[in-house]
Amino acid sequence: MRNPSDYEAGWTTRISNPKTGKPCSGGAARNLHLAEKGGAEAVFNAGGIAVLNQVTPLLERMQAQLDIAQQLNVQMVRELQKAQDRNRA
Repeated sequence: MRNPSDYEAGWTTRISNPKTGKPCSGGAARNLHLAEKGGAEAVFNAGGIAVLNQVTPLLERMQAQLDIAQQLNVQMVRELQKAQDRNRA
């Protein structure tokens, strides 16, 4: 087997050729799987999606922290405005 990683990723699993109806596997199956997924960019796109799925929880936690910081900043500005108003009176 030349590309065990292709096999493990499922790129070379048995598939039926839509034009002939005959089953194929190995390199021919990889070509058909790639064509179904969008061509040579399919592997790149799949990698990008996997990275995005890995990073999304981190980005969500960071956004939650930013939301909290924004709320605290708004609260602090309000309190400062109240203090300034009291000092003016």
